[in-house]
Formats: sequence, structure tokens, C-alpha cells
Amino acid sequence: MDEHRIEVEREVLAYFFQLSNRLQVLLDQQLKPDHLTAKQLFMMIVVDSFETAPGFSQISERFGTSRQNVKQLLLKLEKNRYVKIYTDQEDARYKRVQLTPKAKKYWKQRDQRDLFMLNNMFQNIRMQEMQKVQETLKKVDENIQVLSGEGRGSELHEN
Repeated sequence: MDEHRIEVEREVLAYFFQLSNRLQVLLDQQLKPDHLTAKQLFMMIVVDSFETAPGFSQISERFGTSRQNVKQLLLKLEKNRYVKIYTDQEDARYKRVQLTPKAKKYWKQRDQRDLFMLNNMFQNIRMQEMQKVQETLKKVDENIQVLSGEGRGSELHEN
């Protein structure tokens, strides 16, 4: 094993956790006046990413967490009237979720603030670098899916 590569891999993993925590703290601070958390905001993004009203399992898969965690976040959002949880007309056992008019209005109000934050967060990074980071993160995600038994391949290959 290449010791230098292992050292770099550990540092990259540490950066993932560090950036994740910093971003969550930053967003939680910004969202506090709106009585939202970063995870709730992300949940609304996920719900809105479907063409039709998704169910808990679909959301869970895209969000990357258990159905139970999804349900807890959605119940909080429903309590604050950001989402509507309703029973599927064809299958009474199936619950669907959609954003409410309040949530849609909220997103329109956020657009300028979010754009400002994104522009500042990535201001010193060239487009080519952004695309390389995007490509690399997709590969890391695929590898994590394989490790967790969700991926398309059965094993990881050494580079």
C-alpha cells in the first residue's frame, strides 16, 4: 500500500466531515429565523426534485438516510406547513409528500440569498476545478454505495 496515498485519503475523509459540519452550522445559523434546519432545507430540495409527489421510500433513497429519519424530518416540516403528507389514492398504505404553497413562496424569497452565498462560497474556484470536484464527488458517492451494498458493482477496484 502507498503510505502517501493513505495519508491523503485520510485527510480528504477528514475534510469531508469538517466541511459537512461547517456547512450545516452555517446553514443552521442562516435558517434559524425561518425556524428551519439545514437537514429540513435539504429535505425540501429532495421532495421538490421528483416530478410527481414521492413516497417516504423514494425520498429516503435520494436523501441517503432511513425511512424513519425521513418521516421525522417530514413530520416537522408538515407541522410548520412546509410539506403536505397525504395518503395515496390508489394504495391507502402509501403516503406521498408535496411542498405546500408556503414552501414554494419561501423558495422564491430565498433565491437571491442562496445565489449570493453560493457565489461567495465558490468565488475563487475556476469552472474547470468545480467540474473536477463534481466528477470526483460522484465517484466517491458510487464507491460509498458499493461499500454499503447499494451500488451497481459488487466490489471496488484498486486504482
